[in-house]
Amino acid sequence: MKRILLIAAIAFQILAVAALAISREWIVKTGREMTFQTAPIDPRDIFRGDYVRLEYLFSNVSSHQFDNQIIQTGIKKGTKVYLSLQTGDNGISWGSRLSLRPPEQIPYLAGRVIESWPYKGYEEEFHSKLLMDELLQQPIQVKYGIEQYYVEQGSGRLMEEIRGTRSSYQVPLLIDTAVSGSGTAVIKSYHWANIAMMTEIVRSPERNAPPERSGAMIRFSLRNISDRSVTLPWKSGNCAFALQPVQSVPLETENLGLDRPACTEASRGSRILKPGQGISVVFNLNNPEWYVEYNGKPTPMGRLPLSYRFRITYMDEKVEGVNARIRSRSFHGRGSID
Repeated sequence: MKRILLIAAIAFQILAVAALAISREWIVKTGREMTFQTAPIDPRDIFRGDYVRLEYLFSNVSSHQFDNQIIQTGIKKGTKVYLSLQTGDNGISWGSRLSLRPPEQIPYLAGRVIESWPYKGYEEEFHSKLLMDELLQQPIQVKYGIEQYYVEQGSGRLMEEIRGTRSSYQVPLLIDTAVSGSGTAVIKSYHWANIAMMTEIVRSPERNAPPERSGAMIRFSLRNISDRSVTLPWKSGNCAFALQPVQSVPLETENLGLDRPACTEASRGSRILKPGQGISVVFNLNNPEWYVEYNGKPTPMGRLPLSYRFRITYMDEKVEGVNARIRSRSFHGRGSID
């Protein structure tokens, strides 16, 4: 009898693995092809061989992307959520809205929340409305089942070298997936972006600097690493770029930098980057145009809470020949870069 039970248990495990493999193969063949932009983190698992651990632009979902039900009731660790997806002209898809129910329109990704939001006991710990509001603006961390990609033995380190380091140009890794109608994604392959990006601190504020000099100067650089020239639509005065909130930022700053008065009359043109050529833009975060509404008044970015993070984003996604979204690393107004 024990022998029969053992054989049955082994057979069940084999069937379960086979069913999973068949299901994944079906998604690969029939799912919607979508590409997500990400960066590898830890390249090696000595027990399973080389793999790349992935973090996507939508692994942390900002509170302004939550549906009303999440805002009103919060969400527990392990809850299943659904992320609506949009795709740009460059073929890169990103998350637009997080909900507790599958969206009526596809495509979307299904995932699980890593930690409760807000975390348990926040009402007892925070009696200040200001602190409560800041807590509610924290992002949700979500896993979608595509956070690991196994590669050939020894190639994980090579991928890390291609990607670059925090202090150098970095090349975005692009993940090609198949997404089913129920939001399950399967990784098919990967390729590299043809443009490298670097985020640097040009100047940090002095300690105890007055509010009007409490911000940093941020430089964001691009380099064409393809074998063809790339033409970037351009506006004078750095108006081709804007600062976008990443997390813990008041909702009224969602369009920060989109309505700069000087940019309404900025001259239009283009910048051609030949293979190997680069271009940089510098943002002085002390300029009043980057002040943020905080506590009911315009506040220099260097005086915002450390949890308030931003990115420099290229505003025109219609760039022929560029296969990635052009976005800097996230940073705080005082100059710390994530």
